[in-house]
Amino acid sequence: MFDEEFLNKLPSNPYEAAQVMCDRFIDVNNTIPSVQEAENYKMYIEAFAAMEAFINVTGLPFTVPEIKIEDSKENNIKLIISLFFAVKEGSSGKLRELTLDKAREKYTTLFGTTFIYQFSDGDLTRIQQLINELRDAITKSELFDAKHKQRILTKLEGLQSELHKKMSSLDKFWGLIGDAGVVLGKFGQDAKPLVDRIREIAQIVWRTQARAEELPSGTTLPLLTDGKQDGN
Repeated sequence: MFDEEFLNKLPSNPYEAAQVMCDRFIDVNNTIPSVQEAENYKMYIEAFAAMEAFINVTGLPFTVPEIKIEDSKENNIKLIISLFFAVKEGSSGKLRELTLDKAREKYTTLFGTTFIYQFSDGDLTRIQQLINELRDAITKSELFDAKHKQRILTKLEGLQSELHKKMSSLDKFWGLIGDAGVVLGKFGQDAKPLVDRIREIAQIVWRTQARAEELPSGTTLPLLTDGKQDGN
């Protein structure tokens, strides 16, 4: 049901990927008469294991039922089917919520009812490039376990999908800066290539925010200073 080729083609957004997995499961399940479900027990267990692993790796907020070997096949199959329907409903709701949030931000920005931060075309292109480089570097990195790696990749994917020339909030960028501090503290110089890219994103974001809030030209980002003073 979930072969390697299918899993490799899943969307990068975890909620969209969960929906695709649920749709595949439900389509297959609908072809199996109830009286033949127990005969396909191994298939149900394989599907359950795949969804359980996916939820654990991505950190999606869904509760996975406990499957007990001593319980009847019929009872376990019911739990598995219920899990896939619950994940499908939950993922659909979350995607609708995200779509609404993006639409609200878009029109709030257009109508100018909130503070607006505007990137230059060059800065916007450079941020996109840096995020792509970060995603490639993290994917290939051996510093992170699978769960940590997926969490950071999901954050980058969300940030990139919401990146626009005009934005009403830069909070998600500053959240990324916090991650850089954690990574640097945990892995030291081994993480420097990743941290350097995040540092450059921070500098671009700071320039944009400083310009929007009319700070004096050349004001530096305190977070990026090393604490050394000239002459010391």
